[in-house]
Amino acid sequence: MPPPSEISNRSELGHVMSTPDDPIVIDTQGDLLLDVHYSKDLIQYYRVSVSVLRKQSLYFHNLLSTNFSEGIKVDSRLATLRNCQKDIACVPPSALPTATISDIGIGPAGAQINVCEGSFVLLLEVLHGCLQWSIVKTKGYVRPIILAMLAHYAEAFAAIPAVSKEIHALSEKGCIRGNARPTKDVKEDKSRQKIYAGLILDLPEWVQTHSAALIIWGSKSWVGETERSNGVETEGYPWDYLSGGVE
Repeated sequence: MPPPSEISNRSELGHVMSTPDDPIVIDTQGDLLLDVHYSKDLIQYYRVSVSVLRKQSLYFHNLLSTNFSEGIKVDSRLATLRNCQKDIACVPPSALPTATISDIGIGPAGAQINVCEGSFVLLLEVLHGCLQWSIVKTKGYVRPIILAMLAHYAEAFAAIPAVSKEIHALSEKGCIRGNARPTKDVKEDKSRQKIYAGLILDLPEWVQTHSAALIIWGSKSWVGETERSNGVETEGYPWDYLSGGVE
């Protein structure tokens, strides 16, 4: 596989606009054009590998299986292309089979859409083995919201084992400090994001450390429903109200 610098034409977290003719390249040998709708105003295209997605993600394994019409169409199109072109890398992106994913933005409408986009690209990079953490580091570390969104996508696309393995390895190397003890002036959202990521990716130290911080300093969410939203149901992020009895 080529080095990461040759695989991705992405230069920052999110906001690299793409088209079917000029997609964001996750795999230069990719044989699928993934059409991802983050919102009604943002659609991105990624060149990815069918075999990698099927292997690493149960979601994609099912979506692209021959039990579904989408998988049948993908396999049929690939068979036609391979009859005409032995090297799939030479096939123009817009000629590749396409799979579509809709409405994968997270949180309040329009909020942090660039982080949603960047985190989904990280998921694709993890699955393809070409992760580029240097792109997403801010002041030498990875923002907690990115870890939380990556964990969310890992769960949503049934790819937790692959992502958990990657995060465990980076955490052991000190590249990610999810269990760094927070101080009182650290925003609660950051602790919640690390708890959320820790629960999904099986990182108990993250959960213990940041749960202790919430217990000691309290939480803005631990108030009556009426006081929190004036009786109106509000849309938030998945870590705003941690499930499974964690709160």
